[in-house]
Amino acid sequence: MEGFNNGKQLKHMVRRYVKGRATPQESDFLGEWDRYLDSHHDAFADLPQQERDTIRDTMLNELKLAIHAPKPRKNVLYRWLPYAAAVLFVASVVAYIAVVSRQSSVEALRAGDIPPGGNRATLTLADGRTISLSEAQAGIVVADGVTYLDGSSVLHGQGNGGTAEPGQAAGGDHGFASAQVHTLTTPKGGTYQVTLADGSRVWLNAGSTLRYPSRFDDGSREVFLEGEAYFDIREQADRRTNGRKAPFCVVTGSQAVEVLGTEFNVSAYADDRETKTTLLEGRVQIVNCESGAVNQLRPGQQATTRNAATVVRNVDTEQYTSWKSGLFYFRDADIDAVVKQLERWYDVQVVYAGAKPTNQFTGEIPRDRNASEVLAMLEFFGVSYRIDGKKITLSNNQTE
Repeated sequence: MEGFNNGKQLKHMVRRYVKGRATPQESDFLGEWDRYLDSHHDAFADLPQQERDTIRDTMLNELKLAIHAPKPRKNVLYRWLPYAAAVLFVASVVAYIAVVSRQSSVEALRAGDIPPGGNRATLTLADGRTISLSEAQAGIVVADGVTYLDGSSVLHGQGNGGTAEPGQAAGGDHGFASAQVHTLTTPKGGTYQVTLADGSRVWLNAGSTLRYPSRFDDGSREVFLEGEAYFDIREQADRRTNGRKAPFCVVTGSQAVEVLGTEFNVSAYADDRETKTTLLEGRVQIVNCESGAVNQLRPGQQATTRNAATVVRNVDTEQYTSWKSGLFYFRDADIDAVVKQLERWYDVQVVYAGAKPTNQFTGEIPRDRNASEVLAMLEFFGVSYRIDGKKITLSNNQTE
């Protein structure tokens, strides 16, 4: 039970429980969840299956939140108090659901909700054409032309149109040598993937822009990012240097990330004062554009760049990369961090009624849920919400 305070170990515990490989203590605790649901089956009889699944997910999330609670060191009995509280929470939610089902107001509860984001992006070619990419596809591949991941054409018979021909792109972008320059842009509420000419893959988060060449010259692989992206970089030999590895460089407004072959996440939104680079595998080098300072990262480390300063620390990488796997993941996050994710993913404006909540939030929920399901998680921390079109108003209900 010692490891339950660690977010990553917690997730492993839940997976073990689902697969039937949990320890007796883990099973005893999480088993309460299913036992309460089974014993109150009638409360769910009138609810659609999707509603029941949502409720079960919400309860499991609350049990996981309880496990995150700080663990007193001196009294072993106190370790079980968060679990008991979680069980009481399940009972109270079941009682609430029973009332809701009797009132048959499920549809009313869904009124005015906001759907999640999805696969949305535009591709701007070097010749100036802008293409709205298919929402039924998850990404594109850059080769002789541009195709979707399933091999179908992006240009629909319009020809390559400057997607692979040599010659400087219009406007003369610095750093791309002779290749044509294209721009992949995701709006708020959109994500998309691109496989670059060298086989490297990039996942763009909502509200992001990636400028990249149609091909990479020997010894030069460089892209420009504004927003957030996850990179899976392939090693590539430089034929001009007898096989020496050609570096890959991600340039943002405040830093340059130099890599060979690795996986990492870069968050460099224009409205954030800091740029965060989180390394999962391999090794990267961070160059501060203002000070010129150089820092190297090892797996599990994050570099935070702000003006001329760069700070390196160890982090739980999942907290900063879970968006790629379709999850909101909050760990001791303040309300501003939560709100930024909500605004970018649901394309909404969030305002406060009264004082801004000072609570910290820990938990996770799939990003494919409607906004109300994410906001419901905040209610457990004393924050209520109201949805009015594309505007969400938050209120601090926590009593002092």
